[in-house]
Amino acid sequence: MSHIAIRVDASQAIGTGHISRMHVLASMLQASGHQVTLVCRDLPGNLIAVSHEQGLTVAVLPAPKNLLSNTDWLGVSQRQDADETSACVANQPVDLMVVDHYALDARWEQSIHTQLGCPVMVVDDLANRPHDCAFLLDQNPWPELTTRYASQLLNSQTRCLLGPDYALLRPAFAALHQSPPPREDKVIAFFSGTDPTGESRKLVDAVKHLAKEQTRERLPFSLLIVTGRRNPDRDALCKASVPDGVSVVEALSDFDAQMARARYAFGAAGVTAIERSCLGIPSTLVCVAENQHAMAEYLAGQPGYQYLGRGEHTRWQDYASALQHLAANWHQLPTLPAITDGKGAERVVAALEHDLCN
Repeated sequence: MSHIAIRVDASQAIGTGHISRMHVLASMLQASGHQVTLVCRDLPGNLIAVSHEQGLTVAVLPAPKNLLSNTDWLGVSQRQDADETSACVANQPVDLMVVDHYALDARWEQSIHTQLGCPVMVVDDLANRPHDCAFLLDQNPWPELTTRYASQLLNSQTRCLLGPDYALLRPAFAALHQSPPPREDKVIAFFSGTDPTGESRKLVDAVKHLAKEQTRERLPFSLLIVTGRRNPDRDALCKASVPDGVSVVEALSDFDAQMARARYAFGAAGVTAIERSCLGIPSTLVCVAENQHAMAEYLAGQPGYQYLGRGEHTRWQDYASALQHLAANWHQLPTLPAITDGKGAERVVAALEHDLCN
């Protein structure tokens, strides 16, 4: 049995995507018999309690004395973070350190390797900074994956796990991909756990406006809007008066299954875009974070996608137009070819076990 530590954060500024995919990896590693410790800093909007609820061990790094801005995702220097991370897992040997954090780079990775004497696996999708690691995972679909991480970003010994074949999706997606349920006349909308650009509110305003237009026929589908647990507007949205056929909820215990039954989706261009593709669900994309822009632009050119643009520029009128277009073409929806079978986490664990044991 190996001891694997995972350095990852969630916060109002960072969002929930990093911790969500690390929950998947941690659970899969535990199921394979490994001991896993999540290392998370006490930041506003963290999901440390959720990690505990999922049966994961968490070592908590102290809250920073002050966060300079919404782009100050770390709160401390990389050297301090590496020292604190090493100290909190030093009670037993660490066989592998996984890091999923945009604010950390080769300097942090070198320090961890020196202090703990273990290899480092980096999870990244920006390809905008150098890494010094044994493994690199980028699960996103890119047009030129093999050249995305040039020699100046990685050393020649790094083993790269690239593309949606290695996407860290919950096990339910593999099962739903293999045996999909019947589709319903339903659209599901989810714009990440924090919805930083307020897309849920814009969509609610759009359906309310359409309902007031007496000349418009009722939409030929139901609409389920999932606000996300860390959406600051969630309470007001869930209490809002919405037209018949529209539901607004904070979260769903069976989100994966509900998504699989939908014929269409609205959503962010992050990990949920990969989830929707695994299930073959065409969608309208919105970029709600800077790191999603390149992926959104790429997917926009693929069959089965519509792209509304960056969330800071979208308006409720854009959603009203998108809903009207969707209603007019509801019975001619395109098919979306799946880019993954949902078994990426299994492949990642198998690759790590192969290299760590040889």
